[in-house]
Amino acid sequence: MDRPSIDPRRGAVRATLLLVAWLLSGCGGKEPTAPPAPVPVPPEPTGRAGTVSVVNHTAYDLEVAYLNEIDADEPRIVRTRVPAGQRVEVSDGVLPAGLAVEFDVVLVPHTADEIRVRRKIQVAIDGDWVLNVRLADESDPFSLEVASTSP
Repeated sequence: MDRPSIDPRRGAVRATLLLVAWLLSGCGGKEPTAPPAPVPVPPEPTGRAGTVSVVNHTAYDLEVAYLNEIDADEPRIVRTRVPAGQRVEVSDGVLPAGLAVEFDVVLVPHTADEIRVRRKIQVAIDGDWVLNVRLADESDPFSLEVASTSP
């Protein structure tokens, strides 16, 4: 049985061609890698500065307080009395857009035992806000409700 003879040069050429093809496949003919595209920066909040007012729909006076932290070095508590049936601005001026403020609303009924009914409401400033305070049951001061609306 005769084996066909393999030309040694032919095998070397084939191996060389395979090696060159393998090396070229890694290049892919692509341009050098470009730096990654910049990530888009989210836009600034589109909120607006504003004030906060309380409308007292009850027959009792209210005390409204919040911690004003606009000046981080000197935060201060702002307290405002809102008479029965009145609307009063309680923010003590314009607050910056995006500021989260927690208002403490206290109903002060005219009773001998001096009870106080307290509710808290969080407001994120985006324009002017109105806090409507009412009693779900006019005869029950503990049914105090606070709802926020943006005019």
